[in-house]
Amino acid sequence: MTEAKNVERFLERTPYGCEVVGVQVKMTLGNKACVMDYDTAIKIAVMLNWCGRKAKSNAGDGSMQFLGIARLSDANADELQAQFNRDRTAVFSRVG
Repeated sequence: MTEAKNVERFLERTPYGCEVVGVQVKMTLGNKACVMDYDTAIKIAVMLNWCGRKAKSNAGDGSMQFLGIARLSDANADELQAQFNRDRTAVFSRVG
C-alpha cells in the first residue's frame, strides 16, 4: 500500500500528457517521453481505461467525471479556406 501512495504522490506533482506528432503519439511523464505508433497508443489507452474503471469500481466510487478534449482552430481561417474550396455545404453567419 505504501508503494501505491508513493506513486500517487509522484503523479500528483508530475506533469504528464500526450501529443500527436505526424502519425506518431508522444506520451510524456515528467521529463521522460515515449513516442509510439497510433495502434500502440490506442491499445495502451484502452488498457488504462479498463484498469482505471475496474479499480474505481473496486473502490466503490460511483462518482462521474467528464473529460473534454478539443482541437481549437482559427475560425476565420477555416471560413476562408472553406470559401476558397467552394464548399457549398458550409454555412456562415453574417455579424454586423
